[in-house]
Amino acid sequence: MPSTPMFATQLVGSWCKPNWLCNHDLFFAPENTWWRVPEEHRAEALDDATLLAIRDQDAAGLTYVTDGEQRRQTFSGYFNVLGGIDSVNRAEYAVRMGDIGDALVMKARPTLGAANETATAAAPKEFKATVPQVTGPITWNGPILGRDLAFLKTHARGLAKMTVIGPCSLALRLADAHYGSLDRLAFAIADALNQELRALEAAGADLVQIDEPEAHFRYSQVKDFAVEAINRTLRGIRIPTAVHVCYGYSKNIAEKRVNPAYEKALDLLAATDVGEISLEYEQPGHTPELLDRVRGKGVILGLLNLDTESPVETVEHIVGRARAALQVVAPERLRLAPDCGMWFLPRERASGKIRALEQAARVLRG
Repeated sequence: MPSTPMFATQLVGSWCKPNWLCNHDLFFAPENTWWRVPEEHRAEALDDATLLAIRDQDAAGLTYVTDGEQRRQTFSGYFNVLGGIDSVNRAEYAVRMGDIGDALVMKARPTLGAANETATAAAPKEFKATVPQVTGPITWNGPILGRDLAFLKTHARGLAKMTVIGPCSLALRLADAHYGSLDRLAFAIADALNQELRALEAAGADLVQIDEPEAHFRYSQVKDFAVEAINRTLRGIRIPTAVHVCYGYSKNIAEKRVNPAYEKALDLLAATDVGEISLEYEQPGHTPELLDRVRGKGVILGLLNLDTESPVETVEHIVGRARAALQVVAPERLRLAPDCGMWFLPRERASGKIRALEQAARVLRG
């Protein structure tokens, strides 16, 4: 297993997605409907966008490099190819968001399965969504990210990080017409995703991360089974593992405020078998005492504010925030990252941010 430097740097997952490739305003439209490039040229365009993402990360010097999730419209919908999921005959259901409280002020009301309506309002407590249906047993029918990882390893200088939707978050983005309970659906997804992670490990991934934002957004709906679901996803995996939990993409959010449910989510994730927790820290204004919640896990600390108007952070600011965190987290357990995915940011500004992140890591290494 490759050794990593202290304060290893990385993206959470996604990188700037070119406007020539996709229409950002259609982010919440059905999967694979936002592409601007005709299907006959799309494979080449996706390879080109992925090469840009890889080269930007390598140029910044990041320890771990992702494929920028350029081939994905959403971090979750890319995995709707699992057996048992019907993406054509979609169903409507009510999405309950009671755990987010007053922590978010939205630029637009996100509606899964439909384009955004421009508005500024508190995050909705409930909204209707049209999503794929689960109509039979969830099955893994072969590698989903196999080609993506092979392309990444061929072209990247840094270590290869791959990201996979978490079982709880995917379960909450589907309408269940088969299992009859959310926990049974999440466990079935977990078992299928475990096979995907095993394939990624066998193919040479250096770090695998599962994304579980719903451990925060809908904590009350997953708290009783999330630990088992995540552990089933990670069962038998020997390479480093991480789980990411956040406040959501800043593309749609005008303001983020510290939310008590986030602490509960970290408690939940700290009880799993995962090795590292990737958390949002900078934009909500969290302080080091939050990090007591991770209880000995590695911490991938979000130190880049991804508000669409935020400037490039100074190296001094990042170093200061990291050193304050070191009062709680041992140096060998601290890694540096953005708050969340960076797909919606202008590429030049995003590149400046990750260059500052890596420069800060080098200062911390002394």
